[in-house]
Amino acid sequence: MELNMTFNGLELWKASGGFANEPHMHDDWYQVTLPIRGQCLLVQEQQTYTLQAGFGIIAHPRTEHFFEIGSDAAVIVIKFRNLPRGLADRGSRSVHSELQITQAFDPAEISRLFRGWHVTGLEDEPDPLLIQETELSVEQYLERILSGPEHSHIEAREAGSIWSGSPEGLLLSGNNRPHFLGVTGSNLGIDPHMQRVLEYIHSDFTNPMDIDSMAAVAHQSRYHFMRSFKMLTGSTPYQYLLNLRVEEAVRCLRNTTESVTEISFALGFSHVSQFYRAFQRVKGVTPMQFRNQL
Repeated sequence: MELNMTFNGLELWKASGGFANEPHMHDDWYQVTLPIRGQCLLVQEQQTYTLQAGFGIIAHPRTEHFFEIGSDAAVIVIKFRNLPRGLADRGSRSVHSELQITQAFDPAEISRLFRGWHVTGLEDEPDPLLIQETELSVEQYLERILSGPEHSHIEAREAGSIWSGSPEGLLLSGNNRPHFLGVTGSNLGIDPHMQRVLEYIHSDFTNPMDIDSMAAVAHQSRYHFMRSFKMLTGSTPYQYLLNLRVEEAVRCLRNTTESVTEISFALGFSHVSQFYRAFQRVKGVTPMQFRNQL
């Protein structure tokens, strides 16, 4: 079985239950092969690697490779065109040697992350902000595992603080809902730049947003901004934005006669089905069920 997702400069896929491909190379793609269950027999540049779950290897552009797995095995493959920004900033030395067998990764962690990334691929037309958050998550994971063990433990803790959350990766519900902060300047102790980010989101949450713009308002790098926002609100920017839209939908359903379709598009959802899923995850009922209960 194959499961494939494509983003900007990224390809993610998972194979399980027996799989083999033919010798091939990619002109301008790196490929990281990560066995998460069982054994993977991988041949690269005529050298054979028997990879157990938890040990991965990287293929550089124009490196011939192929692999096969048995019926009880599974592997996640990440292909990317450009080195993660942190590695590029430090220089390519650490990534221009293969991931050796002794350089391990956590199969449970990548499996959990992949499930979250997969949700993005299931969306009818994913929100650009959700795509950006997914790409950043993949990029940070790659940077960490390709940086070697001297960076992995600290960066793993930092990554967990940013990207952990609901299994769906989209919305938080119940006691895990984002902490909506006021936008009137009354949030004591909050960095003034982050306060302006909140004001920006609350004033324009029905329109498309992007991480780079929010990070610029915060005067932070993208990674620092994501970490700061999660610590401040308990959610990612996309989760925060989506919950704001749902709360506004509640107000509209309660106080107006607008149809569900009208409310959906007015709040910036690209599909009514996307609105239905978001609303039901937060409120436990569909928009129509909510309105009928009033």
